[in-house]
Amino acid sequence: MDLSDSQSEYNSQEFKGINLRNGQLNSKEFTGCTFVKCSFRETIFRDCSFRECLFRGCDLSLVNLKGCLFIGTRFEDSQVIGVNWAETAWGKSKFHKPVDFQGCAINHSTFMGLDLKKINIIRCVAREVDFAEANLTQSNCQFTEFSGSRFLHTNLTEADFTGATNYSIAANLNTIKKAKFSLPEAMSLLYGLDIILTEYQ
Repeated sequence: MDLSDSQSEYNSQEFKGINLRNGQLNSKEFTGCTFVKCSFRETIFRDCSFRECLFRGCDLSLVNLKGCLFIGTRFEDSQVIGVNWAETAWGKSKFHKPVDFQGCAINHSTFMGLDLKKINIIRCVAREVDFAEANLTQSNCQFTEFSGSRFLHTNLTEADFTGATNYSIAANLNTIKKAKFSLPEAMSLLYGLDIILTEYQ
């Protein structure tokens, strides 16, 4: 199916193997649609909406999502690299999470200042991602790799970082009440405190 046609609304359709690299889609509405092994690399989505959609095995690296709406949409085993989620119409629905990620690469993306409550970022690679001033309350970040990612004034209340690795979270600059962390990675939470660590033998 050609997404560049004049049709503006798509319901419960499956799109497989579509290659729209460096393309542009304007004001398209997708509801209950599935995208499988599609390439949207560097594509501009302008004022599009995705409700209860699924992206599986897709490449959405460097997409422009300015003004786009996401409600209950999942990304699985996909490349979603270099995306500025702060430019989207994030959080317009009070009853559904915008997105979830599982098994994805979301490197070099920004979620700065966004409400990510209860988001799933599971078994992902999230290197150099900006979570500053975001709300990650009750989020599930299990087994995700966070090298170089930025947590500053981030709310991690009841977040689950079990099995997560390489995060740098300053306990005095973030809210981490009742958050779950695994040893030995959890030792990194002490490094930002004004304390002296010694080895006892």
